Amino acid sequence: MVIVTLSGMDIYEAIDETKRLHAPLIALYGLKENELEFYAPEGFIIHNGIEQTAFRLNITVEAPIDKKDKEADAVKILTTALKNVAIHFRVLFRYFDPANEHLVLDATYPEYMDESNTVKAESQKQFEEEQKNEKAFEEESEEPYMGEIIPEFDKYIKEHPDATSDEVYAALAGIRKDVTAKHHEK
Repeated sequence: MVIVTLSGMDIYEAIDETKRLHAPLIALYGLKENELEFYAPEGFIIHNGIEQTAFRLNITVEAPIDKKDKEADAVKILTTALKNVAIHFRVLFRYFDPANEHLVLDATYPEYMDESNTVKAESQKQFEEEQKNEKAFEEESEEPYMGEIIPEFDKYIKEHPDATSDEVYAALAGIRKDVTAKHHEK
């Protein structure tokens, strides 16, 4: 397995960028689809107290020792594909004996999440549209009257002790309408 770590890169941008890197690296290293992973930890590259994200990118490639001859080509693929992400790159290779790599998979789950087995959350565009619609609704909706209608209602009940439920409801609706109208006149 080959694992590429992208340190100092926006983690959400990394998701899109790794989609473009996946196929060329699979081809270069002669890997199966499930033998390449990317890791984009949340963090910053900092130099002398200044954050360097989008200026410098540190890339680490962990690969089996028998892939060492692909190093120069891997550097070219990575730095060319990520040239719009950072200006300067550091690419470090760490090689291991495949005998020292152990992968434990739970057979009751798919090996990786993909389009067919992943719940899709709403996109940022959908979220912004929903927020816009909520704001428009708030602006168009009638502001509820937060004043006191109880004294008017109490007065009605005292004057009409034998009123039916329908009469009480109709009176309450009328009181609400009158009080709300007076509120909007202010």
